[in-house]
Amino acid sequence: MAQEERVIMGLSVKAMVFFEGRLLLLQKNDAEGLHHWEFPGGGLHFTEDFEAGLRREVREETGLTVDLEAPVGIWSYQKRDGQFLNGVIFSALADSGDVVLSDEHLAYRWVSPEEFHTYRIHGSLRRSLRQMKGFAYERSYELLRDFLAID
Repeated sequence: MAQEERVIMGLSVKAMVFFEGRLLLLQKNDAEGLHHWEFPGGGLHFTEDFEAGLRREVREETGLTVDLEAPVGIWSYQKRDGQFLNGVIFSALADSGDVVLSDEHLAYRWVSPEEFHTYRIHGSLRRSLRQMKGFAYERSYELLRDFLAID
């Protein structure tokens, strides 16, 4: 019997951070030199929930404090070392537009919807954005509305 390959699974969070109608993009300082653009976020610590981990990651990568609005998508990616990440993408509102980058990123931009598609977004996030377009948010809200009224 062949030994099963061990796959390491991680949990990750990302935020689509908005300020004054613009979306925050960060340019990755990656070893491969691809320097794609992405949303702030990262891996969860062992005892963290999604919200606490996301607030921590956004603060570490951008210096921003955010109000989380809602989960808006899911995200997955397999790293070169074999680690597989599954994650949740939240929408969030920033308290200011003054970004202080960590060394994980080279640059940042607050982009309009028209500018967004001119940036080279990481492939895993592009897949997530296409998937989000297919989500039926209005229909889901109609299905959930009466159940959300509980105390």
